[in-house]
Amino acid sequence: MNRDELPLTDRGCAFGDGLFETLFVHEGRVIRLADHLARLRFGLARLGLPEPSGERLLAVLDEVIEAKATGVCKLMVTAGTGPRGYRRPERPELTLTATFGPLPPLPAAPLALDPVPVALEGANALRGLKHLNRLVQVLAQQSLPRGRVEGLMLDPAGRVVSGTMGNLFWRERDGWHTPPLVGGAIAGTRRAWWIETLGARITPCAPGRLALAETAFLCNAVSAWRPVATLLGRALADTDDPPVDRLERVEGCWQPPGVRTNPWPATLSEAMADTSWGRGALRELAAEGEAALAHPSSRESIEN
Repeated sequence: MNRDELPLTDRGCAFGDGLFETLFVHEGRVIRLADHLARLRFGLARLGLPEPSGERLLAVLDEVIEAKATGVCKLMVTAGTGPRGYRRPERPELTLTATFGPLPPLPAAPLALDPVPVALEGANALRGLKHLNRLVQVLAQQSLPRGRVEGLMLDPAGRVVSGTMGNLFWRERDGWHTPPLVGGAIAGTRRAWWIETLGARITPCAPGRLALAETAFLCNAVSAWRPVATLLGRALADTDDPPVDRLERVEGCWQPPGVRTNPWPATLSEAMADTSWGRGALRELAAEGEAALAHPSSRESIEN
């Protein structure tokens, strides 16, 4: 199913019961597709949903991504249709949808980050997942002053989490840092790449700590590097180029180099081991002692 509308009986429409991936497409090829699909498979397992076949999923993408096309593809996987009520059918039949469109316009003004008046919170069981319920981010975007396109999101305890649409990195004298996946933070695919590339530390961060930041940037699937000019009202060092020369500029958006790898290996365990996203996710789960939060089926899939 490749259309914008879902039936009202679909659990993705009714309850947000599903996941999505935002895919950057350049000349008909999805950048870092294997990372996105590793995250999708892990999320499905953690939600207790079955996996689609790799053939079915890639066929859905092929239907909407034309050869030589450049733009953004949104892939959604929901728990499918079901009766009224929160409980899923015993054997849910997934709905897969994909849409494709042009790249969004780039911000005309340098990024300025100040806290938004909306706390980013979420259940621990959903931590890091790119699930369909994005209402907190919608409210955060609605709260931004005219002319601003991004804001700094804090959790209910006042800790720095991310931007409204991307993960945050900042550099202090001892190197690069990024916040842990607290509250409703998303475990971004580009975040995982940057952590490996920069050797960035995962550092709990109160707003006051950002006074130590020399430079900072946001990253997401559309652009892996969006420099921050002003952070909490303080001008940062001018930055005209990314911190590494491995990024490529595509239609004004910065992207990491593609990798030639099987986007849908036989097991989730292989997908996690073979991708920046999977390796990073396993490190963070182990470091934070949160493996028990994963749905049992996700742990079995990884261990097998």
